Amino acid sequence: MNRMKKTRFFIIASLMIVLMSACSDNDYLNAIPSKSTAVISIDMSRLNGQEQEQNQEHILKTMLHVDDVSKCGLDVKEKVYLFETIDGNLGLCAKVADEGDVSNWLSELSQQRISSTVTERKGFHFAVLKDSWLVGFSSKALLVMGPVVAEAQAEMQRQMVRYLNADEDAGIKSSKLFAQLDSIDSPMAMVAQAVALPEKFVAPFTLGAPKDADASQIVIAAGMDVEDGVLKIAGRTFSFNPSINQALVKSQQVFRPIQGDYVQSMPDDAMAGIFMNVAGSRFLPLVQSNQGLQTLLMGINASIDMDNILRSVDGDMSIVLPTLGADHMQMMMAARLSHAKWLSDVDYWKQSCPKGSTIGNWKSNAFCYSSGKTCFYFGVTDDKQFFSGNDEVSAESSIRPSSHPISKRVQNMIRGEKMVMVINLEKSGGGGSAMQAVTGLLSPLFGQLTAVVYTLK
Repeated sequence: MNRMKKTRFFIIASLMIVLMSACSDNDYLNAIPSKSTAVISIDMSRLNGQEQEQNQEHILKTMLHVDDVSKCGLDVKEKVYLFETIDGNLGLCAKVADEGDVSNWLSELSQQRISSTVTERKGFHFAVLKDSWLVGFSSKALLVMGPVVAEAQAEMQRQMVRYLNADEDAGIKSSKLFAQLDSIDSPMAMVAQAVALPEKFVAPFTLGAPKDADASQIVIAAGMDVEDGVLKIAGRTFSFNPSINQALVKSQQVFRPIQGDYVQSMPDDAMAGIFMNVAGSRFLPLVQSNQGLQTLLMGINASIDMDNILRSVDGDMSIVLPTLGADHMQMMMAARLSHAKWLSDVDYWKQSCPKGSTIGNWKSNAFCYSSGKTCFYFGVTDDKQFFSGNDEVSAESSIRPSSHPISKRVQNMIRGEKMVMVINLEKSGGGGSAMQAVTGLLSPLFGQLTAVVYTLK
């Protein structure tokens, strides 16, 4: 073999080795279903707050009751993934380094009555963790899925057999969702269809989407970090559908830097708050096509021309949700206005109220709408600020600094951004199962998580 042929041979051989090793390193990812609606990656070696070894130990101990990382059989150098399947099940996927060590670790948990005994099915091994989480593993991947009641565990196990047996064409690596996730340079990253998010918090993510767009067609890609008990999510909304994506991109131009006029008005015990800075004439079409916001305003829109009010907005705007009852609306809204010409229409609103509802005078340039289940106080200050709420106190408070506002740390995360949503985890009940999975995972590392701050990038 001459020198040129030898050189060519070694180059080709080296490339094959690199490609083969790259493939084998990621084989465990095939166990994540390709149609997952949300995927979160966690690179434990890059997390802030504690040393790498402590990160690994804390995460694995909390999620999987691992006492000794070196003996659990998992490859802690590789990313851990959380995911949500199309049917709403939650899962965790990790790379297996030694199948025998995984089996021994689960056997130890069985002796401690934390896990059931390890059984075999279709060439894979299974156990039940804490009576409701199914653990399945192969020589490549470990899956944890649930929570599942005892009656449904057999079916879940059948699903997990299919996931563990999947090749690259059937796993998450073949999906567009994973390609987006893999492109995010962050210790923690998330890509999720809007349909996978807690329903009561979807509205801000779908702003700008066409009215007939399905939530499964809208995707959030975000990097995540934790700072002093706050889970920070900096993301963008897009769609794989070109026309929907074009509408979303165009809508994001509506948002201007938030000045911070109302960041101190959100109490620290409110469930959620949305902050932005907009010109109402450009923002109104986004509201009109957004089902979530329309539902929120439904109770008062029949009597009060909220479209006309929103059209007059020009500056900072906040929507604070103290609670979100199933049968009635709870909302504090504040905004800077360019004018208040719609005040001349209030007399007409009074006369045209549907049966069972009324609009009465409250004070100068302020009014009270009431129906069987809803009260809504609203008005305009002399310096053109719109204020509103479900009672007199909350309405007046919507534009005033709260006696117990959200932390200055969170306030500073809002100022200067385009659009921000703050979720109070202590008030919201964790924000739903998917959010609880994330916060439950991170709490041992960073302490009790108090809030989520989503920032549109």
